[in-house]
Amino acid sequence: MRWRNPVFVGLILTLTLIAAASEEAGVSVRDAWVRESPLGVAMMAGYMALRNNTSRSQVLVAASSSGFETVMIHRTIVKDGMAGMEHAPQIELSPNASLLFAPGGYHLMLLNPKRTLRAGDPVVINLEFRGGLVLPVAFEVRK
Repeated sequence: MRWRNPVFVGLILTLTLIAAASEEAGVSVRDAWVRESPLGVAMMAGYMALRNNTSRSQVLVAASSSGFETVMIHRTIVKDGMAGMEHAPQIELSPNASLLFAPGGYHLMLLNPKRTLRAGDPVVINLEFRGGLVLPVAFEVRK
């Protein structure tokens, strides 16, 4: 049978991997920014519009950056009239859906910046998805 030829099997495997990589690369980010904080403040927040352009769910499981000691996914909640934050261990993004990370909602909690960040500075934050996709995103520091 022709499909058992090693070259043919290799070609099919390669095309499958390229298709899978294209599908994973269907996650996009726009308007990524970090709120500037006064000197000495150990916490900052990152915001963005996250879009899943694929036909399957994408699950954001973590974020990291060499510019901060720790990056966590959080969301603001209101309980008994009091606003607070809670850690979100993962966020599932439905197929062809968007999620806004904005003040008062989901955000990236950025702890202990490794340098002083001023308005206009870029900082790269890696978004990590289930399945191994790591999407490096340039966030702009804004007032």
